[in-house]
Amino acid sequence: MRGILDRYVLEYISDEDALGNNFDKANLRRAADDRSASLSISAFLDLQEAYDVLNRHREVLPEELGTELRKNTALLNQLVPIRNRVMHGRPLQPSDAENAVASCSGFTTRYWKAVKETLDHLAADPAWEPAFERQAKRTEKILHNLPLPEYDETGLFGRSTHCKKVASYLLKRREPIITITGEGGIGKTALALEVANNVLDDPDSPYECILWVSLKTERLTANGVVEISGAVADITGAASALGRAVVNDFAGSTADLAEMLDGIETLLVIDNLETVNGAEVLSLYETLPPSVTFLFTSRVGIGQFERKIELGPLEDRDADSLFRRFAKERGVERFATLKPELVRQIVSQLRNSPLAIRWYLLSVAAGERPDLALSSQEILLEFCVRSVYERMDVQPKVILGILFALDRDTSFDELAILTDILVDDLRRAVHSLLNGSMVNLEPDSKTELVSRIRLTEAARGFLRKVEPPQGAFVEQVLRRELEFRKSDEHRRADQQARQLAPNSVRVRSDFDKPTAHLLRLALLASRKSGTGDALKLTEKARSLNPEYWEVDRVEAFIASSAGQVEQATALYRSALRKADGEESAAVIAYYFAGHLARKAHDVETGIEFARQAHEHFDTAETAQQLGSMLVWGHEIEEGQEYLISAFEEAEDGRLRLIALTGLVDSWTRWAERLWKIDKRPLEAARSAYTGFSLGAREVAAGTVDVRLTNSLLESAYMLIRVTTSAGVESEKLTREVEEAMNVILTHRTLFLNAKLWVRLPGFIGMLLRHSRVALPVKALCTAILRANEVDVAEPGVLGEVLIGRVSAWRGTFGFISHPRYPDGVFFPASAIEGLLERGENIDLKGQEIQFSATPSDKDARPRADWVRLAIQGGD
Repeated sequence: MRGILDRYVLEYISDEDALGNNFDKANLRRAADDRSASLSISAFLDLQEAYDVLNRHREVLPEELGTELRKNTALLNQLVPIRNRVMHGRPLQPSDAENAVASCSGFTTRYWKAVKETLDHLAADPAWEPAFERQAKRTEKILHNLPLPEYDETGLFGRSTHCKKVASYLLKRREPIITITGEGGIGKTALALEVANNVLDDPDSPYECILWVSLKTERLTANGVVEISGAVADITGAASALGRAVVNDFAGSTADLAEMLDGIETLLVIDNLETVNGAEVLSLYETLPPSVTFLFTSRVGIGQFERKIELGPLEDRDADSLFRRFAKERGVERFATLKPELVRQIVSQLRNSPLAIRWYLLSVAAGERPDLALSSQEILLEFCVRSVYERMDVQPKVILGILFALDRDTSFDELAILTDILVDDLRRAVHSLLNGSMVNLEPDSKTELVSRIRLTEAARGFLRKVEPPQGAFVEQVLRRELEFRKSDEHRRADQQARQLAPNSVRVRSDFDKPTAHLLRLALLASRKSGTGDALKLTEKARSLNPEYWEVDRVEAFIASSAGQVEQATALYRSALRKADGEESAAVIAYYFAGHLARKAHDVETGIEFARQAHEHFDTAETAQQLGSMLVWGHEIEEGQEYLISAFEEAEDGRLRLIALTGLVDSWTRWAERLWKIDKRPLEAARSAYTGFSLGAREVAAGTVDVRLTNSLLESAYMLIRVTTSAGVESEKLTREVEEAMNVILTHRTLFLNAKLWVRLPGFIGMLLRHSRVALPVKALCTAILRANEVDVAEPGVLGEVLIGRVSAWRGTFGFISHPRYPDGVFFPASAIEGLLERGENIDLKGQEIQFSATPSDKDARPRADWVRLAIQGGD
């Protein structure tokens, strides 16, 4: 622990600043010790004090070490009392030995090698007692085996910034692993070698040893790719090569190398690490001691514990300078003196790649035609890309094919809708391509929060010349892209035509368009194939854009349509929380209101959200919704005001019909309230007729709409029921009934498909049996029934005549018992033919009766069309 403190904290922070409150006590101990001049102040800290200091400075420690210290604080708190008992000669407790081993076993990273060795030794020999030796002193010179650079003849072009950056990391030693990544031939090896030499020459270099090994097994020449004789091909071979740099006859394993380097501050450079797998690299990292700092070059990176330095193509100026300098050094003078625009043209086709520039000039110097060397780069591309491409899984290759087919950069979300790959798998695939330097991420020109994915020029060239995607695959990608573009056009058109249509998915920016496409597909799937396929699409949309409120809104709409009431309610509330402004909140409120009123049967709360939507949009559509809900909530007068406004302002014929139907329904509801609650039958009849006449004008104009005609029949039935009720007489009412029957007869074919048409004979029978109904009305009723092919000679033929018994009588209504209807049949007093007394004055319970019944809506009790008493008083 003291060694860690010295290495990572005290070397960069003064003793007093580092130790804080522990400094005075430690300094007094040091002053009293004769060896203080040769010892670090950490030697005068107790175990707990040292741990506390390290914990306070976790930010300067390697990440894995800092995390381990934080997590194991409780283990140390258990260990300190045991240590104090040992050091101060106190009796040990029974569990001290087990607890000490358990506590030490929690420190497992490579920084606790001595602890691990001690535990292993104790496990093998419980009687063993460790003896420690002093570490060897640092040597005055840095041992190294750095090779001569291949770029000596031209020098290293354009990498000074990267060189300073990497060297700075290595000199500070706060990063255990630094990996230089980039496509093949981009200059990783050259940069690593330059950095290693700079660190070697730095007077403040912290290293005693700098070791280099290359895993490169082939190299590119003007005549092609040739294998390197005797090349190191794996980590085992690398360990042997590194050991021989220290001891000539070293032939040990990685573990032997670790033992040899233990305590020696070492910079270990491994070139071309992509030729071995990640598990081998991780094993090497964990085996070698903490005194080793790693510098790797790799086309793919290792992805663990590393500080990655990405190396891209040279800047134009540096690439052009390298071209001229290398041409001159290789004796191709005419290329060294080409015009700047021609040099730029050539170097651009070589992707500003240092290796490509050298290969091209070497090929020309060897006699290759310049134009053919430039156009035929298959060998170069094979060398730079093939090894990475062949190690890829199928999914990264699919993404490469998509990017090649599009021939442009694209966002991650666009990729997601152009492929069936799951979003999480797609992220891993893109990460793999980034690690392999096959694609680049560039900020979107419209927002820096979104990155665009672009093929590297090397990858593009490789796919074009070496591994072109199949034509059918390219066609499929382009077809999907066209579908996406058409979908966005339709989305904008839908929003312009009807901004609150379900398919009118709003976008905050272009970034949302792919998600909006998925949501529109989900809405379509919910209508065609059910919620299963739809929810798969909304799940993908959520994975792409989890904070996009439209995802919750659309999924809530689909769930509500499928009857998943509670889930839809939760999703609508989630959408409201994510709404990014007044308008988006109003859109959600509009749909939420409809769901609450229709599916959740919470009209009161639905009205609140409907008001919110209307206050923002103030359109005929929001007025219609608010008006209908107010009517449902028995606020009929206010609801009618909104419905009238919607009817008059609606430009869409469909919306105008919906508003009109709502108006007709509102008058019917009002009529029912006036009749049943307020006991004002004449006003109730006028309300019913008002609603009927509103809709009748539309029917007379030739409008065909089942919902409207159904609402008209409901108004007509209400008018008939009020007209035939006891004590209601009015010439005006008779004329209104006559007009209603005339409309139904005249436009009978429009009413045939209405849901309530099947109940028409029963209600007409009520009129025919009523003694005060005028003859013209009866004539119209008879004509309607004849037109409907119903014989009206006897009341019983208006429906199947059944015989039952009155099971209950309440004076104004009762219930009939019949085997066909287990729950009974409802009948009002007005349905009884020739009732001589008021219902309150007689008791019909137990009476045998004849009746016909009309089936009601699902789960509702059936209703008798007419009732005839089998035995009446005086007969």
